[in-house]
Amino acid sequence: MTEKIPSNDEIIAMIPSKTMREYLTKINWQFSERDRGILRRYLAPKNKMEFWTVDRKDSYITLPHPFRRNDIVLVYDEPLFRKNKKEKSFSLGIVWGPKNDEEFWKFEERARTKLKDSVDFSDVSTTVVFLREDGLFDHGHPNPLQIEYPELDPESCEAKLLECAVKLQKGEGTLEETDYFRQKYIKIVEKKHMESLNFFRRTLKKLLLWLMYRVEG
Repeated sequence: MTEKIPSNDEIIAMIPSKTMREYLTKINWQFSERDRGILRRYLAPKNKMEFWTVDRKDSYITLPHPFRRNDIVLVYDEPLFRKNKKEKSFSLGIVWGPKNDEEFWKFEERARTKLKDSVDFSDVSTTVVFLREDGLFDHGHPNPLQIEYPELDPESCEAKLLECAVKLQKGEGTLEETDYFRQKYIKIVEKKHMESLNFFRRTLKKLLLWLMYRVEG
């Protein structure tokens, strides 16, 4: 039985990123039937094997996106790796590439010509440096379908730290200012971990008391 390929609107509705859904709708981007089939396997895999077979030869697609260097972004985990299918876990970070529209479309041209025999769906990505719990950053290549612009409180410590990091990338700002917000950020993270640990301890204590009551009874 031939699989029914989702329509363009149905595929866009599946995309986790609100930013990407709005952007692709705004530019009226139309995916081919082939591309929609690949995207369906990535966004709504029926099983792990189907998900892993997305990254194979001839699976590269053109995926326009608005994310450019120094944009602060939120990156969702890929659908297959979410512990809770109804909740999206995410990380915050800063876009490193592409630098601008010219760089994006220049790579697209190379991918379609010189690199056509070596690119696959995993190359439909952008470069992001992710904010870690220790206030430092990790380099990664998330798919734009998982990226969106976050709604951060501009006065929050994480927003301030990300803004400082952006300034440093631009050759502006100071290390002193960045380290100040990094230390504050670390303390906030440590406090959250302690609160989680205390909650676990209280829950465990209640469970042990309940078990003792049942044994004695």
